[in-house]
Amino acid sequence: MGDDKVKESTAEVFATVTEVNALFHSLEDMLVTRFEAIDGKFGVVVEKFAAIDGRFGALEKNLAEMDAKFERRFEAIDGRFSALEGRLAALSHTIVGMDSKFEILFDAIDGRFWVLEKNLAEMDARNGVQFATLEQMIVELDTKTEGRFDLVEQQFKSQELRIEHFVTSANNKLMVLLLVIAGSVIAGLLYGG
Repeated sequence: MGDDKVKESTAEVFATVTEVNALFHSLEDMLVTRFEAIDGKFGVVVEKFAAIDGRFGALEKNLAEMDAKFERRFEAIDGRFSALEGRLAALSHTIVGMDSKFEILFDAIDGRFWVLEKNLAEMDARNGVQFATLEQMIVELDTKTEGRFDLVEQQFKSQELRIEHFVTSANNKLMVLLLVIAGSVIAGLLYGG
């Protein structure tokens, strides 16, 4: 009886082990199938990452080409700005030279005006003496004195007209010179570049 129980227990244990072994094999097959499916999905993901990496590589290449192209363009623009700065420096130097030259001319004109004022003062002093003489003559000869006053006034008007004409002519010549210089500078900037 005891042997039968042992045999039954052994058979049950064997059956249980066989069943457990079959379950393990089934679980192993299921896990292998699932791991293969997961591995396939990982393969797809790896391929997608490779495609994305390829796109990033192409994008990086395009960005590098654009960067080089823009760098060349910026270098060309920078060169043009440098050339423009050089021209502006030369123009500034020219303007400084013109300013000193015009200052000398204006000093000369101012000196001529001073001489003219001195001559006018001397004439005025001489005319003062003449007016004193004329005043004495007015008492004696009123008609003759009026004629002389008219003559003196005409001389003054003639001198004033000459002075005004000289000043106007000098101003006009200076304006024309400045316009010619400004036109040359603008034409140089427009057509020189």
